[in-house]
Amino acid sequence: MEILLQLWWLIPTTFFTGVLTAVTGAGGGVLLLGLMGLALPPTAVVPVHGAVMLWQNASRLTMLYRLVDWRFVGLVALGSVVGAVLAGPVAVHLNETAMQVVLGLGLLYLVWAPKPQGEVLPWIPARLKTVGLALVTSMVTMIIGAAGVLFAAIRRRSGRAKEAVLADQSAIMLLQHGLKVGVFGLFGFAFGPYLPLLAAMALAGLVGTWVGVNVLRKISNAWFDHAFRLVVSIVAGILLARAAGF
Repeated sequence: MEILLQLWWLIPTTFFTGVLTAVTGAGGGVLLLGLMGLALPPTAVVPVHGAVMLWQNASRLTMLYRLVDWRFVGLVALGSVVGAVLAGPVAVHLNETAMQVVLGLGLLYLVWAPKPQGEVLPWIPARLKTVGLALVTSMVTMIIGAAGVLFAAIRRRSGRAKEAVLADQSAIMLLQHGLKVGVFGLFGFAFGPYLPLLAAMALAGLVGTWVGVNVLRKISNAWFDHAFRLVVSIVAGILLARAAGF
């Protein structure tokens, strides 16, 4: 309970980041992670953030599950597992700064570059391209993060409707955050002291998600695209700033 009283401001923060993610499809989780890093012990930031985001993505998925492209999500899950297995042994040897630059520039390309006129790599089967894309992005995001915004940018670029983009993203991130929380629990992280804070943040995130999803359904695709590009560009800018040492 003492943690809840000390960090009460994370509760309204979770509400607003839940609204942000539901409305724009990106950015809320990254923003919440950064703010939690200012207040929680370094060893607690990732597992506690994962637990909060697990609940938020579960609530979004419950509201939008009819729009999920389960074939795409299944292929991404396959690629994610393979990518995580491959990235694990080599993660410590990769240059984090270089990966931040690659991810930051990649996000900017996805939201600002003109779309190709024809199909990309038409000689490769669509399913194989999806698995390969999931494998590569999972390896990158395992080290840098920002998996949700990356997959949302990829799906929006492919022409998916805004609600369907959020539905796919919620299913994918529910899987990834579930694996994260399970791994931390398996390796002995004590969630007990944080349970009151987690419960309050989960409730705030649920309300924020409900508000955000209802706003999303009312806004136009053009407004969504403008907001989405702005938020993704900010995330990319943060990554590039970190790479530059700021």
